[in-house]
Amino acid sequence: MWEAARELGLPEHGPYAVAVAEAGAPGEEPLSGAGTALRQEELPSVWRLLPDQQLALIALPTATAETACLRVLRRAHARVGFSPRFQALQDTPQALRFARLALAGLRSGRTGVARFDDNPLAMVVAAAPAEAAHLVEAVLQPVIDLPAPERSRLLTTLEHWFTAAGSAGAAAQSLFVHPNTVRYRLRRVEELTGRSLTDPRTAADIGAALLAVRDSRGRHR
Repeated sequence: MWEAARELGLPEHGPYAVAVAEAGAPGEEPLSGAGTALRQEELPSVWRLLPDQQLALIALPTATAETACLRVLRRAHARVGFSPRFQALQDTPQALRFARLALAGLRSGRTGVARFDDNPLAMVVAAAPAEAAHLVEAVLQPVIDLPAPERSRLLTTLEHWFTAAGSAGAAAQSLFVHPNTVRYRLRRVEELTGRSLTDPRTAADIGAALLAVRDSRGRHR
């Protein structure tokens, strides 16, 4: 592996990261010029252009390297997925998969850099739409089947509650309602789904299904 690193102009040891950018047309380089900009930041990289994507393997030799790398990639105004950092070149295929999952998690029509580590569960849910749809059906379908006004209230309350790390008081503040209103709506979700939000496992199921609902909304806008 050290010989491969030397041939590629990369350091023998990580950390490294993989970036994957979506091409708008075959042969297009969505990150054109990024390699030069990375060299100016003293970040070695190697590149490969596929018909629909541009791939980069990037060395991150310092504590501030990832921040500088992300800054360069964001300037391209492309759709980019970014992997977690990894130490060994033989782990590049797995990092490429993570970067592609992150790219799949970007909302349709939006540009930017999606880091897998920012929300790995959301990335996995977005990358598997068929499985995500089944998850919604298995976990949240009784809520989805409600009339639109109540469905919207309950889903919005769940979103605020998860964002508030399970605090009914904080969720109430962001929703501009009384904390008891939030608690009532959460109990309503529990009654409909037969799942307790106080159980970490079932709360995780509901949270994942909620991510799938949100992602589905984004795809259909």
